[in-house]
Amino acid sequence: MTDQNISAKSPLLLIHPIGVGLSAQFWHRFIDHWSETGDGRELIAPDLLGCGFAACPRQPLTPEDWATALLEPLKRRNSPPVILVAQGASLPIALAVMAEAPQLVSGLIAISPPGWRVLRDTFPTQRSNQLWNVLFNGTLGTLFYRYARRRSFLNSFSKNNLFACQDDVDEEWIETLHEGSKKMDTRWAVFSFLAGFWRRGWEPALTAVNVPFLVVFGRSATGIGRSSNWDDVEERLNTYNSKLNNAVIQTIDGRNVLPYESTKQCVNCVQRWLQDISS
Repeated sequence: MTDQNISAKSPLLLIHPIGVGLSAQFWHRFIDHWSETGDGRELIAPDLLGCGFAACPRQPLTPEDWATALLEPLKRRNSPPVILVAQGASLPIALAVMAEAPQLVSGLIAISPPGWRVLRDTFPTQRSNQLWNVLFNGTLGTLFYRYARRRSFLNSFSKNNLFACQDDVDEEWIETLHEGSKKMDTRWAVFSFLAGFWRRGWEPALTAVNVPFLVVFGRSATGIGRSSNWDDVEERLNTYNSKLNNAVIQTIDGRNVLPYESTKQCVNCVQRWLQDISS
C-alpha cells in the first residue's frame, strides 16, 4: 500500500464503460441510490472522450487518451486524491490514470472487469490499425453503427451479453442507449474499443497496484460476445485471487453491468469496503 489514506473526503471518480450509446448516464442509478443512503462522499461522473457530451475526435483512442482527458479537470481541483471506479473494460483507463498521475489516486475499484486473459494478452497493433482503416473508418463503419444503434439490436445484445435477468433490460436502459447513440460522432470511441487499441498487456500494471483495491464480480459474469476462450466465473475468480494478492475480491448478484442491474448490492458492496479500509 502507499502512504495515501482513503478518508470520508476521498471522492469517487466513476469511469463508465464504452459502447453504443454509453456515457456517464450509465451511473445514474448508482449515484441516485448512493445519495439515498446518506453517504455524503462526492461522486464525479464525467463523459469519457468520444462519449456523451464530450469531444468526439475522429481518431483511434487509447487508454492514455481517455486518461489524459480525465486528468485535466482533476488537476485543477483542490481536493483529496480520488478513488477510481472503473466499470468493465474501462479498467485500463483507470490504470493509465494511475500511471500518469499516481499522486491523484488513493484507491481503485474494478467492477465487472474482463477475464484475466483479455487484460494480459496484447492485441496486435497492426490488426487494430487494419480494423480501423478497412472496416471502421469508412462507409462500412457508418453502416455498422447505424445497425448497432437500432433498438432491436440494443435489446438483444443487452439480453445476450450484459444482464443476468432478461427482464431487467427495461425501457429506460434501451432508451438511454438509443438516445446516446444518435450522435454519430460517438462511433469513434466505440470503434476504438472494438478495434482493440486498449488491449496490450495490462498484467504488470494490475499486479503492481499499490493502493487499496476492490474487485467486484457478478455471480453470473461472462465474457462479452461469443467465444470458446472466455473463462467462466470460477476460473475468473481463481485467477484474480491468485494474481492480485493485495486486492479484496467480492461477488454480488448480476452479470456484467452491476451498477445498473444490481444497483443496491453494488453500492452496498463499495460502501462496506470503504468503511473497512477507513476504520
